[in-house]
Amino acid sequence: MTTRPRTARRLAVTCVALAAFATGPAAAPTATAAPGGLAARDFPGSRDAPAVRTLPATLPDGVTDAALVRVAGRGMRTPYTGTAGPVEADARFPVGSVTKVFTDALVLQLVAEHRIGIDEPVRRHLSELIPAAYADVTVRQLLDHTSDLPRPVRVPLDPHGVVAASFAADAAAGPGRTPAPGTVQQYNGLNSFVAGLLVEQVTGRPFVRELDRRILRPLDLRRTALSEDPSTAWAWSEGGLTSTAADLDAFLRALLDGRLLPPAQQRHLFEVPAVPGAAENTGCPTPAACFSAGGLMGIELNGTKVWGKTGSSGGWTSGVFASTEQHRRTAYTLRPGTPATPAQQRARVEAVVKAALTDQSRAGRH
Repeated sequence: MTTRPRTARRLAVTCVALAAFATGPAAAPTATAAPGGLAARDFPGSRDAPAVRTLPATLPDGVTDAALVRVAGRGMRTPYTGTAGPVEADARFPVGSVTKVFTDALVLQLVAEHRIGIDEPVRRHLSELIPAAYADVTVRQLLDHTSDLPRPVRVPLDPHGVVAASFAADAAAGPGRTPAPGTVQQYNGLNSFVAGLLVEQVTGRPFVRELDRRILRPLDLRRTALSEDPSTAWAWSEGGLTSTAADLDAFLRALLDGRLLPPAQQRHLFEVPAVPGAAENTGCPTPAACFSAGGLMGIELNGTKVWGKTGSSGGWTSGVFASTEQHRRTAYTLRPGTPATPAQQRARVEAVVKAALTDQSRAGRH
């Protein structure tokens, strides 16, 4: 099921966009009041420590009410963990669409086991759920968001119910619509619902059990689990996880180090389809596609290639990221202030990730 890396690979993860799908109110991370500014443990020997600390040290402000930032990687004897506002360093928080990366890793493990093919039609396994019009949609297209599936109906149903209701609503809104999979990238949470159901169908076991035995237990992610809060639990394989910054960092490190996927499948983490992005695509900073066949976004910050995923749920915006050049990883959660605009929130996420993962000396040259 897992393969140890043959060599240490120079891989990465970040993104700078808020997730499109906020899954409703959820319990806030365990919080304690902070007097203002960042409560941080320094990481000795890191020349980038000031850049990482400068921005969070100004929080909370009108854009961000609370922040938790963790940075780890090369040049750091210990990880840096800092907080601002009412949130603790070991807080558990809803990670929203970061859940998609866990789900995609499960699917790619099944590809590695030859139980499904990445270019195999999904309908072969879910014929009673996927309409005939979508018979050509492949597993790869679910993962890289080029499936042209309808948008999810945001109703608190079981996963089968969410998918069925979404197809029904699409048929009613556009009767006779001809899907065009593989032609454009549209970030879409329904892909992840279908991917979770595919895991269940192929393994014959509940998604939550496969998640536990394939990822959570092997990596000792004891504080990561699907939410039990009804307002977020229905997001399931699309956005239902809760976790901590330390657990998210451990997952990211294992994913990039090759502990979850063999090389043949790990390369899919960085394969972005050569298609345009939809005009309303969430997160991609250019008109081109940016999501890979492993659910990660690939972009450049300060001339550094970074990959990763954000998520938004329960009033918190979270993310996991890594940098190829700086060999750094970060995990964070931010609580937006009121009345912070989406553009301000997006800029704040980008500023945090830049400070954590990129060479600040390049900022003026790119």
